[in-house]
Amino acid sequence: MRVAIPEKYLRLIILAIWIAALFWGFNLINLTPYGLNEGAAKALIFLWSIIDRIANPVATFGTPDMRAILLLPVAIYWSGSILATKIFAAMLAFFGALFLYYWARKENHESALMSTALLLICPLTITQISSVGTGPMLLLTFGIGLWVSNTYRAKPRPLGGWFFIQLLVVITAVSLHPAGLGYALALAWLWIRDPLNKQQRRQILVGLAIAIPLIMTFQSGWQKDIVWFSNPIITLSNALQNGAVEFGGPAGWISGFIVMLLLIIVIIKDRAFLFNDLMGSALLFATLIGLAAATPEWALVAIALLLYRGLALLVSFNQSFNSQSLMGQRGIVLVVLMIISSTFMLADKQYRQILHSELLSPTDDLIQQLAAEAADPDKPFQAASQWPARTMLASRRDVFPLPYAIEDNAEFLSSIKGITHLIFDHTLEANLGLSKNISELSGIAETMSLQEAGVVIRIKEETPADPFGTSSHAPTADAITKAEGLN
Repeated sequence: MRVAIPEKYLRLIILAIWIAALFWGFNLINLTPYGLNEGAAKALIFLWSIIDRIANPVATFGTPDMRAILLLPVAIYWSGSILATKIFAAMLAFFGALFLYYWARKENHESALMSTALLLICPLTITQISSVGTGPMLLLTFGIGLWVSNTYRAKPRPLGGWFFIQLLVVITAVSLHPAGLGYALALAWLWIRDPLNKQQRRQILVGLAIAIPLIMTFQSGWQKDIVWFSNPIITLSNALQNGAVEFGGPAGWISGFIVMLLLIIVIIKDRAFLFNDLMGSALLFATLIGLAAATPEWALVAIALLLYRGLALLVSFNQSFNSQSLMGQRGIVLVVLMIISSTFMLADKQYRQILHSELLSPTDDLIQQLAAEAADPDKPFQAASQWPARTMLASRRDVFPLPYAIEDNAEFLSSIKGITHLIFDHTLEANLGLSKNISELSGIAETMSLQEAGVVIRIKEETPADPFGTSSHAPTADAITKAEGLN
């Protein structure tokens, strides 16, 4: 006798199997503090410090993004647990894919199933879970936004509870990444082209006009780890070849160019649907706006658009041959499916080998060297870092943001009083002034580690009598200046 499993239980079973495979079956998730996104580390430290009532320098890190709200449940019950955080991040990614599945199956159930399966094994999805990145959270926010919008439009009540929930979703999406503006723009476009009434349309548009600048001002823009105006083709190529991890080999142009070309074709062919559907518009506008900040998070949104709408178009194209055979009906779809799944699984295998070898990205390797200095609890340690949250999680000691460069060397020395170590990328233009300050601290600062990713500086406890002198016998940190050739 055949027993049908209710859909709600089937979803939980699939979720449990998928998480077990990611974390323990194939060991695809890094369970150490290394590899975390700086914004995620900042949100976690912020939450843990509040829940555990521990005073630490997290207040000096700046305001965390709305990722902190999404991670609040796991922080309350499993404070301090990296494993629990990443399992919860995987759950958020799964439910984001589930929202996309329910949206896509209204048009084509078959392509929705295939797209969701591919999204769950996509190397970029996995590395975003491992780093607790905002890509899966953006997709989840778009899905929640679609549900909230439909509920609000079905129960038209000006300035009701659903109106403010809608604005909260917008604020969350915009806070996570510049691509989140795509959802806000899609929502405005929905009310412009299909308003329930003029009063509600005016309220939504005014609410968006107030909420978006407010959250951007509150956040002082987006997180500092967002790289502006990077090459989107390279980002897409990284996403396919090695999951956009920093320690992967250099990406080529071919695969990224193919993905970009396919994305353009899908947008052109499917523009009528995309412009007349809230989720479609959100994915489209997020992909276009996110070109200005082509990070892995943006790449995941672009890949989701390509998978869900590209496969739907491909199924329709394959059916247009009117063949009665299986290969005639689905031959092209099966070939494309095998190519994509094989590409994804090979990249996942490569990422697993990297984790098994315990290789770290250049930045994490630098942080690990500093963390080794903090291993002795009896040894004075108080660092200033370009990546303060990640450094604090790795070292489990007090870490502050980098000091500002000051022309007056004595004033600069006073500003770093109590700091024992400095860690930053000396090749960045924004840090050149700081490099110059440190190189002039004769006898006070010494270079512990100098790599292409950055430098670790130790500040000596005892200040020499002539800290800014030019004695040739005094050790100096001018190795930073000499390392300009690394840039």
